[in-house]
Amino acid sequence: MKIAIVLKEDLGIGFAANAAACIASGLFHRENELHGEKIEGNDLSFIPITKIPLMIFRQNSKPWEELLKRAKRNKLKYMLFTKEAQSTTDYVEYINRVNNKRLEDVVPLGIGVLGEDSLVNKFSGDLPLLK
Repeated sequence: MKIAIVLKEDLGIGFAANAAACIASGLFHRENELHGEKIEGNDLSFIPITKIPLMIFRQNSKPWEELLKRAKRNKLKYMLFTKEAQSTTDYVEYINRVNNKRLEDVVPLGIGVLGEDSLVNKFSGDLPLLK
């Protein structure tokens, strides 16, 4: 299993970090077997982290429609993250902003996918890594 996150090219570093964190948290929802176990240190505990690779890419010139089609075609678990989500701190407001909307009605900032390595590689193979 592997995760690939694709972020809009011109997001500032803080917005990109926020988008990646939100996408990862959404993809890990109900995926408990992908987390490691809690580790006890000498004077502190280390929380479980992911046991699978998590790669972050730049959108480059690929339109969101194409990336969404790739995710669906490869039967990957996917999550689209939008400006509507990032520009509010109230979850009910976010729901109201995106409920019953189409891709054309929102402003995508990123997409994340989760699946078997080979399928995630097919999804992200021509995308540049975020550096």
